Amino acid sequence: MEGGLIYSGKGYRNERPAGMTSFIKSMNTSLKISLGICASFFIILVGILLILSMCKIIELLKRIATSQHILAIHNNNAPSKSAPRKFPARDISRATDYFDDGRIIGRGGKGIVYRGVLQDKSVVSIKNFKSDVPSRIVSKIFVNEVNILSQIKHRHIVGLLGYCADLGGETLVFEFINNGTLYKHIHEKSEGSSTLSFQLRMKIAVEISAALEYLHSSSSTSKNISIVHLNVNSKRILLDKNYTARLANFREAKVIPQDQTQIQGTLRGLAGYLDPESKKSKKLSTKNDVYSFGVVLVELLSSQKAFCGEKPKGQRSLAKLFARSVKLVEEGQESGWDKILDRKIIKAENLETAKKVADLAKSCLGLQNERPSMRDVAIKLEVMAWDFGSPSNAQLLHVRHEHDESFGRAELYDDSSLQNQNEINVVLV
Repeated sequence: MEGGLIYSGKGYRNERPAGMTSFIKSMNTSLKISLGICASFFIILVGILLILSMCKIIELLKRIATSQHILAIHNNNAPSKSAPRKFPARDISRATDYFDDGRIIGRGGKGIVYRGVLQDKSVVSIKNFKSDVPSRIVSKIFVNEVNILSQIKHRHIVGLLGYCADLGGETLVFEFINNGTLYKHIHEKSEGSSTLSFQLRMKIAVEISAALEYLHSSSSTSKNISIVHLNVNSKRILLDKNYTARLANFREAKVIPQDQTQIQGTLRGLAGYLDPESKKSKKLSTKNDVYSFGVVLVELLSSQKAFCGEKPKGQRSLAKLFARSVKLVEEGQESGWDKILDRKIIKAENLETAKKVADLAKSCLGLQNERPSMRDVAIKLEVMAWDFGSPSNAQLLHVRHEHDESFGRAELYDDSSLQNQNEINVVLV
């Protein structure tokens, strides 16, 4: 019998087949389950959004805490005309045309570098940390650079002019150096363009060795500490329009107390420049910078990259290639020089000086306990520059000062090299 309205004497009742009733019940159950799933999904989604919002709020609070920490560092420093300035966020925004993409001069994993113009029309380099970088990483880099660069000043180190830490928008304001990196001039030459001359390469080597000697000297700061850069490479060496060299990017730098020669830590940086002994021992010292500088010396001599991934596995490291080539020379095979000297820039008139530089590089790349100090390296390079007879380098020795009030113990040049130098680019990697 089909279901329908049936009169039973007590009124009409709706009678359905058992199958239909079962079907309706199952539909109701399915609907309830579906609604439950949807409600659960909605609640979970709202919860996730709330958690993400809270994470962003916590991240912002951490960044604000970082700002306060920086302010404490800044306020605790003794008043000085050369102390980094705290820039308001509005000044940074205006200087970069509100972080316009057209002002970008460099990008990195942690931030973006802009060319900025301050209200006094001076050109600066502004490093802005990305908002998605964890606060602990930003805090480490930001605090480290401000803390270290606030204590040092040297004509061959890119100066920190100021910083901004308003509402977690961390930025660092540096001098702007307008002629790119040493790496660019050695390895990214346009076809037909001239390479850096041997004379300029010697000049750059002398200047960076002086900067490193200054950092390592315990008298370079008022707190009697040594500073190790720990990331020396040709991408961290900037050149101005006169090819005067500046050491940049102190995000990996560490402070070594006067009563210690090394500290515990992990060595980070570009492949090819890292001291293999410290990579294993996890002990950091000034000898790490000596090693990295030795690689830069070989780079200047050979015009080859410190590490080239395109080469066969056993030939990628310039330091290892250099060691094998030097061994050939020591065995009486003069052909070894052809593997490590760029014959386009090293001619008969400067060959002997180049060989002396190669011998110095060899000592820098030796075992840690056999490496010279940066002071010894700097003095030897100055003597080589003097013997080479370069007019631009001949002034180096007699203008060297101990404990200079403004620049510390490694001032090399008279102030004329800094005159009219308002444009100085910091590369962020």
